[in-house]
Amino acid sequence: MMAAMLILMSSSPAFPEGNTPPVSASVLDLQGRPLAESPNAVVPRYGLMKGITEVKEPVLELRRTTVFPSRGTILLFPGGAYRALAIEHEGDLVACFLNSSGYDVAILEYSIGEGSGVRAKALADAEAAVRLLVNSSAKLGLNSSLSVMGFSAGGHLASRLLHELGPRAPFTNVILIYPAYLEDSPEGRGINSVVIPPPGFAGRIFVLVGDQDRPEWVGSSRTYANAVHGTGGAVDFHLLPGAGHGFGMKPDLKGSAAGWPGLLGEFLGK
Repeated sequence: MMAAMLILMSSSPAFPEGNTPPVSASVLDLQGRPLAESPNAVVPRYGLMKGITEVKEPVLELRRTTVFPSRGTILLFPGGAYRALAIEHEGDLVACFLNSSGYDVAILEYSIGEGSGVRAKALADAEAAVRLLVNSSAKLGLNSSLSVMGFSAGGHLASRLLHELGPRAPFTNVILIYPAYLEDSPEGRGINSVVIPPPGFAGRIFVLVGDQDRPEWVGSSRTYANAVHGTGGAVDFHLLPGAGHGFGMKPDLKGSAAGWPGLLGEFLGK
């Protein structure tokens, strides 16, 4: 909860609008320093899609909408089992959709790798990204209304982040797309203590999963949505018939998976 206190103690931007020109770079380190490009190589992976298999340094890639004024900023976590980042169909293509919907996007290339400590490193990266986006939104030229969105392992990371920051987490929306690792049992009937949604959170939560995904992830996604509802929170839960895992925003979406961007658009438009 210390991270939440650090964020919320700085409710006004560190760089007030008018005092410092906005940063124009599209890639930043987690201290807000502009980089010429991401140090993390994108390689062919997931069939014809591309991914990142090694994160040399966690960075934020900013994708700004051409819609003015923007409707908000979405911090985006691609999935990849904490061993890779599906940066194309759960990152770049998603950012294009969100940009066209009027949102600025900050894609986090977070720590990945083997070993039990990688999830804690990823969570620390996510907390640093939130601090940067909250405290420096004016300098970065971003809308200060912040949401978070994650796919698969990125959905797990987003739910951990919300739990860690608590009810005063600075998110308008939390969007979990086929989130993984939420379960506390093989059947997915409960959710792990590190992802329990905080009571009193005022933002809205969107959870979407395919009914052909791993049974424990289908079950834990439903349980998570029920837990949000049980705390009095606002939640939209969608179970896609015939859909599996990892479809993201691939160009060849079929069946119910082809309609999920529309469901997200409806949620964001409410």
